[in-house]
Amino acid sequence: MRRYETVFILNPELPEDQHKLLFDKLNGLVPEDQGTLVKLDEWGQKRLAYEIKKHTRGYYVLMDFCGDGALVHEIERNLRLDDRVLKYMTVLKDNAVDMEALEAEMEAAKEQTPRPEPVEEASGEGEEKGDSEPTGTGEAPVSEADPSENTPETSNQEEQENGTT
Repeated sequence: MRRYETVFILNPELPEDQHKLLFDKLNGLVPEDQGTLVKLDEWGQKRLAYEIKKHTRGYYVLMDFCGDGALVHEIERNLRLDDRVLKYMTVLKDNAVDMEALEAEMEAAKEQTPRPEPVEEASGEGEEKGDSEPTGTGEAPVSEADPSENTPETSNQEEQENGTT
């Protein structure tokens, strides 16, 4: 048995109940073909890198499962025929799966606290203008006008203001 990952992008305008119908359909396919569903992770709405079927946003979903080539073929066939799906891609993660280790991984994932629901981004205007910058740490961003900060940019600005260059 092999382990696969399928990422698919759904139409962002679909209501939540349509998402659930598709997920239930895919969840039913896995046990029918003697497969194991490891996880179905909803990433939420994100901006697409390029326009797909006249959409600039999409609802991303990751499906991690174990099975054989017939299962992959059946999942991809269903995704291809479903109009709700904009795009999909399946990759092979592992050629041989240790079922005991997989079950332990699934149990560990269940014990973790559930992730919060994905937050839909409003209009995306703040992203393009650069209104907010993540700092990468839990610290507050340092203001550029902070006199204690002695970076080359502030030093050059001070020299230009004082007339020395």
